[in-house]
Amino acid sequence: MGCKRKLLTFIFIAFSLRCFSQDVPELLKGVWKNSSRYVVFDSGYVSAKGGAVPHIVLRAFYAWYDDREAESSLYSESNPRDLNNTTARRAQEISVRYVPIADSVFSGNENSCGAWNLEVLYPGEKEPVIIPVAVIDEKLYLRFLVKLKRPDFSDDGENAVSGFWQDFGNVSGFTVSPPVSSRELVSYYVSDSAAYKIRYWKTDMEYDSGAKAFFYDGEEQCWVPRHLFVAGSTFTCVTGKRTKIRNVAKLDSFDESLTLNSAPESMQPGSESSGSVFQAFSSATICALGEPYLTLEKGKSLEEILAEDSKKHPPEPQPLFPPHGILDFDWSIIEDPPKDWNRRMLDLGK
Repeated sequence: MGCKRKLLTFIFIAFSLRCFSQDVPELLKGVWKNSSRYVVFDSGYVSAKGGAVPHIVLRAFYAWYDDREAESSLYSESNPRDLNNTTARRAQEISVRYVPIADSVFSGNENSCGAWNLEVLYPGEKEPVIIPVAVIDEKLYLRFLVKLKRPDFSDDGENAVSGFWQDFGNVSGFTVSPPVSSRELVSYYVSDSAAYKIRYWKTDMEYDSGAKAFFYDGEEQCWVPRHLFVAGSTFTCVTGKRTKIRNVAKLDSFDESLTLNSAPESMQPGSESSGSVFQAFSSATICALGEPYLTLEKGKSLEEILAEDSKKHPPEPQPLFPPHGILDFDWSIIEDPPKDWNRRMLDLGK
């Protein structure tokens, strides 16, 4: 490992230690759920290493059974878990610290959107796993882009999505064991007339925040970052020290459903007709892709939700025989059995 890489790692750790917080961000508080789990980030418990301890309940057996798979050991002592062939003897204790991805994504709109790197330390692991998440309007996304303004790169356009959108979503989920991380990222450069899909892949190259790469659209030259640093890893869009990006896909627009936040970006003098001295101009800073990973469950605690779930029972199975009580049975199978008993049972009686 080169000196530059060591320095970069040290700076990243130092920045993380300065920004780490065991305090759960306001937007992540509450009970989050999807079809397979409940998640509580603000359980109120702190691990021995100083991170917040989240609670994860898996909705097993087609969501008919709630398995408290990850929680604080202190919580387990005061709230005994069910022990059966489905559950582990002890719940896992996961530690999380929260690092804002960029202060700019909170600009003027802290109450509805934000993005963080969750530094998750799993039991038995020496190094934390970084899980980037974004919240927009009480929905949590794992696949999202962040628009980071950088004056040294192309950022032309008048609409809210113009500019370079950096991909941050590269994990499979917030899980009770280390999740699967993608080795590729897809970022976008958006102009007023088109969107350009740029593929980045994981590399062992040293991260260079000032490195640039470009591509052409006709005679127009567009500059974007050559390297991305996401979840503690470096990604590149070119091989070696090249600067020209190949195989850029041009799209009329984004190729999947989007959810954008909107944050006031600047204040400018308003017109006389507007009746205001200043007029706000908004710009999107977070772009979520596809469906949310978790949604916020309002008005109920995790204990109340689990108590309600325990009262639910799966539907009764269909009766083995028809309810009218008349059995249509072919007695010839008993009275005159076939001579060749090696035949498959499905062939009997045909």
